[in-house]
This record gives sequence, structure tokens and C-alpha cells, in this order.
Amino acid sequence: MPDDYSYINTRVRVMRTKLLDGRALDSALAAGSYQEFLRVLTETDLASNLRETTGESAGLSELDQALSQNLFATSQKVLHFADGDAKREIQALLMKWDLVNLKTIARGIVNSRGADNIIQSLVPGGTIKPSALQSAAQSSELQSAAATIAVSGHPLARALREGALAYGSSGRLLDLEVALDQGYYRYALSVARNTSLRRYLSREIDVTNALIARAVRGQAGAAMDSRLFVAGGTLDAAGYTRLGSGDAGGQADIAAILEAPGLEEAEVVARTVLDRSARNVAAGDPEGVGIILDFLRRKEIEIAKLRLIARGKFYDLPVEQIRKEVQA
Repeated sequence: MPDDYSYINTRVRVMRTKLLDGRALDSALAAGSYQEFLRVLTETDLASNLRETTGESAGLSELDQALSQNLFATSQKVLHFADGDAKREIQALLMKWDLVNLKTIARGIVNSRGADNIIQSLVPGGTIKPSALQSAAQSSELQSAAATIAVSGHPLARALREGALAYGSSGRLLDLEVALDQGYYRYALSVARNTSLRRYLSREIDVTNALIARAVRGQAGAAMDSRLFVAGGTLDAAGYTRLGSGDAGGQADIAAILEAPGLEEAEVVARTVLDRSARNVAAGDPEGVGIILDFLRRKEIEIAKLRLIARGKFYDLPVEQIRKEVQA
């Protein structure tokens, strides 16, 4: 197994040719019914995952499971190409899905959503074992969930435990989520030997800080707090505090996030910024981790768009309405 990116990127470039292009997505959008949409997918590389989606009683849950299996298999395939430091860097990229899943579990527990609803919302493809995620989702309180993840030995276990303590003190979910962000980026930067990966992570951290600042501004009576600052980007703690007043330090992309009319719009801008950053890293470092970073983001976007189209077709929504949601 190689510890360099030359071999890995060659394999990933082949995988990238199997991603759905604009023409395939247009065909899915143009499908006249949900069943026709499924038929379109059977003509793609997703076909092997769709066996359980076409039964008489099959619906969206079966399709969601099929798409989840495809995403998980794809991420594991990429990971298995690597060894040594390269594998640790790729694992750090996949851990972004672990970060999302731990936030989902935490929100679910705090809001008493129930284990089944939480588990259905989890994103496959990360590095935490599904059994550990399911056990954590079945916890009745945050400390129990943190203990479950700790038993698995995962690098984000400490961050979840610290986040649970922060939430217990403040009663504010944002404190817990930022503790997870801080733990994830601290770990990712510690294993990142690749200059392009560190550059991308720095950009992602700046975007994360901008979104945190937006969230703080949206909470009545809340003030900018340096304890919510995620270190490792181009902004220092003072620069983060200035985000609260709309001062982006001359960074146009960060300013666009701060100036978006609402949090949902800000998140759309943030995704666009990071998609562009991933493409730039891939183009600027074709023999580094950038190719893999860009591919994983493209794959995640593909699955998300297919889920949106599937729901639109299942509920017989107008094509233009579906298209608008897919392009958001």
C-alpha cells in the first residue's frame, strides 16, 4: 500500500470519471415519475446499490439506504488505496463526516428526537464505526453519548466530552458544536503534512469562524466570545471578534458569508466558497491530497442532489421547483 499520492490519485481520477455529470443529473430531473427516476439511476454506476429500491413496497427510505451504501463504499475504497501518513490525512478528510454526525447526535439528544430519527439523519462515510454511532444515538444524555464514542477510541471523543460539559454549563448548543469544531480542526492540522491540505483546512476554518459569528449574531443578547474561536485559520482571536461587527479583514468570501440575509443563505455561500477552494487545491497540487479532497466533496454533492431529486419525484413536485432546490 502506498504512502504517496501518485498511485492514489491515479485510482481516484478513474473513480471521478464515474461521478454523475450535468447530463446525467438533467436526465434524472427530467424523469416523469419516481419510478422513471430510479430507472435512470440503474443506468449509472449506482446500479449495484439499487436492488432494494424497486420492490413494490419500496420508497424513499430504501433509496436513502442505497445512496448511503454507495457513499460509504466510495469513501472506504479511497481510504484503502493509502497507507501511512497519506492514510492518516485521508482519514482526517473523512472525519469531517464524523464531525457532522456527532453534531447530529448531540442535537438529537438535546431535542429528544429519538434514536430512530437520529440514526436516519446520520451521514455514512466517516471513520466512526456504525455500531458506535448507533449506540451513541440511543443515549438519553450527552455524557453517555460521549462515553460511548470514547470507548471506540475515536480522536473526537474528547471534543464531544468537552462539548457536553460546555453545554451543561451554558445550555447553549452552539458551545457544544464549536467544541467539536475545535477538536476536529486541532486533530486534522496535527496530521496534515501536505501543504495543500493545510491551506484548505485554513480556509475551511475561516469559513467556520464566519458561520459561528453569524450564529452568535442571530442569538438575542449574545456577544462575540473568543472561547468560540476556532484556531488554525488566517484569522486570529481578535480578527474573529471583529467578525461580529461585519469586519471580514478584507476577505471578500468571508464578507459574503457575513452579509448573507440569513443563516441558510450564509451556509450556501460557505459551501460555494469551499467547493471552489477544493477545486483550486486540486488544480494547484495534482500530486497531493487535493485530487482526493475535490473528489470527496463532489461525491458528497452528488449524493445530496440525488436525494433532493428523489424527494421531488416521489412527491410529484414541479421540475423547476426541484431544480431550484438542487442548485441552491
